[in-house]
Amino acid sequence: MLRRIALVALLLGTLARPLEGQVQVGLSGFAGGFLPVSDLFEELNLAGRIIANLGQEPGPLVGGRLTVWISRIAVDAELGYAFSDVDLPSVIVDLGLDNGASAFIGSLNVAYAIFQAPFSPLSIFVSGGGGFVSRSGTFFDIFEGTADVAGVLGVGVRYGLSRGTQLRFDLRDYISSFAPTRGSDEFDSMLQHDVIVTVGLEFLFTPVQ
Repeated sequence: MLRRIALVALLLGTLARPLEGQVQVGLSGFAGGFLPVSDLFEELNLAGRIIANLGQEPGPLVGGRLTVWISRIAVDAELGYAFSDVDLPSVIVDLGLDNGASAFIGSLNVAYAIFQAPFSPLSIFVSGGGGFVSRSGTFFDIFEGTADVAGVLGVGVRYGLSRGTQLRFDLRDYISSFAPTRGSDEFDSMLQHDVIVTVGLEFLFTPVQ
């Protein structure tokens, strides 16, 4: 009886996570939210009006990710596109100024699974890396220098739906600076925290050894 219990436990543990040292490649698409928490401008003159504390609004985000897992360690590359208008006052929009905007993000990260639930396909990981944030759209057409490199910090959860499919949740903070120009006008550099929250399916493949 004890031998059977031990064999069942061993089988469950094997199914719950990749074999030690096994390489797995994950492809995933994701969707979620883009949450810019910092102002882009302390003050901005538009249409003869001074607007204070101007930033982008939260918006939907879509993207994809390529991940290589080796046991608890992974390297992933991700790209995402967010629809995120600028929060112009309605009086400015009524004057005909377009607040349409978006953000294109990308990064290369190293992740480490800090927790693997016993006899369960649940794992929690932290990640860090570098990338970029590029802001575009009608509103940003009058500016130059709207892209910058970024440091990226994150945490995530993976849950195995099957041996080759993982449900994945990620929260990442893209940390960059925003210091655009408009003709001869230069603006103070503003530290940016662009948080993304995503959920997606990760499909795992094991390369031929």
